[in-house]
Amino acid sequence: MNKSILFISLFYATWGFSQAIKLVPNNAGYLPVRSYAGATTPNLIYIPIQLYDSNGSKLNNWSLSFRVDGLISNGTQNFPPEKLKFIYNSLEATIPAPKNITPTTQNVGVLTTPIIFSIGSSNLVPNSSYSLETNGYFALTLKYDVQAEGGAYLTQYSSWNNYKVNLIIEIRNRRGDLMDSKPVYFDMQVHPDDLPPTTPSYGIQFDPNANNILLEFKTAGDYANGVSKSFTKAFATTSNTPYVVQVNALNNNLSSINNKLLPISSIKLRVKDNQTQMVMNTISLSNTQQTILSSTAHSGSKFFDTTYFTQAGDTNFFNKAYEQYSGTLIFSIIPQ
Repeated sequence: MNKSILFISLFYATWGFSQAIKLVPNNAGYLPVRSYAGATTPNLIYIPIQLYDSNGSKLNNWSLSFRVDGLISNGTQNFPPEKLKFIYNSLEATIPAPKNITPTTQNVGVLTTPIIFSIGSSNLVPNSSYSLETNGYFALTLKYDVQAEGGAYLTQYSSWNNYKVNLIIEIRNRRGDLMDSKPVYFDMQVHPDDLPPTTPSYGIQFDPNANNILLEFKTAGDYANGVSKSFTKAFATTSNTPYVVQVNALNNNLSSINNKLLPISSIKLRVKDNQTQMVMNTISLSNTQQTILSSTAHSGSKFFDTTYFTQAGDTNFFNKAYEQYSGTLIFSIIPQ
């Protein structure tokens, strides 16, 4: 029996743009976090996109993305990736540019909003219409700042041992095919030298006697001159952080038991600092929130006087049935 043995060799050749594009990401230093306010290292990550003679091929609607590769660890602790951000800084390019069209942030389509680090893929350049076509060599380099978020959370990650942040940078064509993928990393040291921020503590409290305001029109003089009601130390604030106090009415109108209406804007409110007697603000009441005072942090309670009043000769009060009109005000303290 004769046997014939055939040896078949297969040769695969790959043609296309993927051979002509190359990512060469690198870092330009490290990220030292020495304050609870956080930290930013400008131009920490460079992402060059290098093109080598595309032979007339072009890549439109390409995208550039990144992701965190593995844990951000210093050997004993893992830093949360969502506390880090890429912030676009600038781009540069060699000349001549493809088709002599100079790349810019706008025509490349670079995202300029901060991009939070994630183990999932995040776009740096989504669906760029800038055509990557060259008959020689061309390099487009994107530069990114890296920012670590500030806050008291940094206490638990404080260490003299550096955290290593590993990233993967990828470029894909319009179909989502991977054209190139490269790793890049940077070190980060978290060791704040200042004190951690205090937890905001703030509040507002009214004197019970200032909770109900009664403005009465009893004489012709009241209609002609207006009426007012004042409260000394009407409310007090406490806060270890800067703040504003705002007020708004629940409705646009005061209403009576018989469904008669008066515009709430006919009532004015003046607020004074009780100690200095400085007028903080004077407003016409509204159902829209309005700021009546702003203040820096202070120890102890700070008291404020209030005066509610109407303008002299306000025709909104003329020829109205003698009834009691009522409404509700809401005072809010908001940390800044």
